[in-house]
Amino acid sequence: MNRKPIKIISMLAATLLITAQLLTCVGVGSAYGDEAPAKTQTAGANSRYTMQVNEDTLGLTITDNKTGAFMESFTSYDDGLANKTWWGAMNSAVVLTLISGSDDTKQANTFNDNVTKKVTYTDTGFTATLFWTTYKVGLTIEVSLTEDGLTVRVPDDSIKEDGDKYKIGTIALYPYMGTSYLDSKTGYILVPDGNGALIYLNDKEGRYSAGFSSMIYGSDIGFDESKVESLLWDQYKIVNSAEQVIAPVFGIAHTDDRMAYLAVVEDGAMRASIECLPNGVSIDYNRAYAKFVERRLYTQPTSNNSTSGSLHLTESERSHSDLQVRYIFLSEDEANYAGMANAYRAYLTERGILKNTDEGFKTRVDFLGSDREEWVIGTSAVVMTTVEDINEIYADLESKGVKDIFTVYKGWQKGGIYNVPISKFKPDRKIGSANELAELIAAGREKGIDIYLYDDALRINPDEYNVTFNVVKKINKRKYEEETYKDVYESFNWITPARSGELLNKLTAQLAKKGVDGLCVAGITSNLFSYTYSGDTYTRYDTAASYLRTAEALAASDRLVLEQPFAYLWGTTNAFLDMPMYTSSFIVEDTFVPFLSIVLKGVMPVYSEYVNFEANRQEFFLKLIETGTYPSFYITKESSAELIYTNSNDIYSSQYDAYSETIKEYADELSAIADKTAGAVITAHDLLEDSVTRVTYSNGVKVYINYGETPASADGVSLDAMSYAVIGK
Repeated sequence: MNRKPIKIISMLAATLLITAQLLTCVGVGSAYGDEAPAKTQTAGANSRYTMQVNEDTLGLTITDNKTGAFMESFTSYDDGLANKTWWGAMNSAVVLTLISGSDDTKQANTFNDNVTKKVTYTDTGFTATLFWTTYKVGLTIEVSLTEDGLTVRVPDDSIKEDGDKYKIGTIALYPYMGTSYLDSKTGYILVPDGNGALIYLNDKEGRYSAGFSSMIYGSDIGFDESKVESLLWDQYKIVNSAEQVIAPVFGIAHTDDRMAYLAVVEDGAMRASIECLPNGVSIDYNRAYAKFVERRLYTQPTSNNSTSGSLHLTESERSHSDLQVRYIFLSEDEANYAGMANAYRAYLTERGILKNTDEGFKTRVDFLGSDREEWVIGTSAVVMTTVEDINEIYADLESKGVKDIFTVYKGWQKGGIYNVPISKFKPDRKIGSANELAELIAAGREKGIDIYLYDDALRINPDEYNVTFNVVKKINKRKYEEETYKDVYESFNWITPARSGELLNKLTAQLAKKGVDGLCVAGITSNLFSYTYSGDTYTRYDTAASYLRTAEALAASDRLVLEQPFAYLWGTTNAFLDMPMYTSSFIVEDTFVPFLSIVLKGVMPVYSEYVNFEANRQEFFLKLIETGTYPSFYITKESSAELIYTNSNDIYSSQYDAYSETIKEYADELSAIADKTAGAVITAHDLLEDSVTRVTYSNGVKVYINYGETPASADGVSLDAMSYAVIGK
């Protein structure tokens, strides 16, 4: 049977439907004038989606050909409350902020301003060359319909700044894609805060003055001033730092229409922020988008004397990178945050960024070797766990039936954990010799115990090393100092990315000579920054490229694991360490969802942050079950009271004798669940009534978790308070 005519008729019908929708939408009057009928036409169509474009505003409507559901990049309803600037932004394909002198607040968009447009249609969409004649800036936007959604791209070489007065500060592309008014839609915004969060599309009743706004891959110390920590007795943190945006994604789901999208920032992510803003934040419309930073203002002191004054300057050179956002649209049963996670997993796998390295359940038992405390002259070693101690602990765990173990050994190097950077395989003699440590690692391998040596490849201790060369300076040429708020080592500097690579290469060469090939790298895995060195300026793009080259070289010749790695490094690590189990708990967020855990579970082994530092251990245990995360413990042979006068004085509970039974209990219970879900990925995650969560795996296993303080039931499964049940297999 010839199916081609049916397909053509179906696509024509979809086109007619969308045209009717658009004509209805543009009929809504605006105080700022759009009485002339908008010119709309089909700019792309395939078997799944049809894309319509408004030729005047470049506004998009994406329609699901099967269901008829659609999403728009503009608002089709004017509540009459938004001023001209906001209304223009809501109906623009591109929104810029411009810098003039020390002012970086000027907005320009494609709706309000004098913009020349040259639109050229392609086989899959269109290209629009835009130039703001008043400000003498411009760019080209390329829009293409794909089989699973849409790509929006700005080539770097198309960005123009032809005038002297205005420079481009930021660029937002289709910032109102999937927008909705107040509670006109049921659904949510996916927020990439920590593991993941949702902002519901209900009426917020004006409760919030700000939404979620965070740089992808963390803040930039090259520009940002050091934060003042909330400290108890001037040394103990009492407020946790905000979680970082680990992956360059966001999304919107209209669950009533059963249509959603996951947006992946493919190019330009190294210097972009994610903005997730519910209704009530300035305007009554929900929106989410990426904002690309091209230039920033910074403060330049006029002398070494901090009281002498300063100047506000603009970066002399803008960022250089193509900018691209890929929208992956989802329909019906996949139009939710679990569907977004599944789509992201598939996206990463298809591109070779994510590889299957999960060999099964292991309990992570990390050890602290030694630290230093102040002495009469200099510092003195505080030995917490020797090589011999680790052997004894392994033997005891084995006698308890705990055999599948993953270990990171911290503070193994001469001078202790904060004697950084490390360039030699030279253990502190008080924890054991190089041969003894190498033998421990080799013996562990034979028993199936993975042991990795810890290396903070970012920091340098100015009390132990010369920091005249190879250290990071901020954009204002001032040396960056990271305050510790501790007594022994009060601050650290950061070494340049090139130097990090050099020292790691030296270390791994020495490890190879001893037959040691397990390295856990930290610091450079979860920080990205702009900096100056030897008169040259380096961007976050430069830093990321350097770190990626280093990680790829290490992964090619070594067993490598990374501590809380940003997504661009996932292809180089055998495990994800220190997965956030919560969010930053910003007031604007409505609930936690384990987005990253859903993406990685069953593909890459994911280990939690340390169990022994969790206040609510019962809830944390249930979180491990919900997310399929492997547990982590930070252990010492000696009492943590020995650390009170060291920089490790925030380790308040770690002695093995206090945790041996807990480690066994966690290993027994969690490994039994892992056996049932082995080789499977999470396909669905549902927040049910009465504080019950249901997790569904690809092999049919379902896990029910009751976080409530009273018994509950779901799907006929009875659950005690704060308990779980595993059904299937």
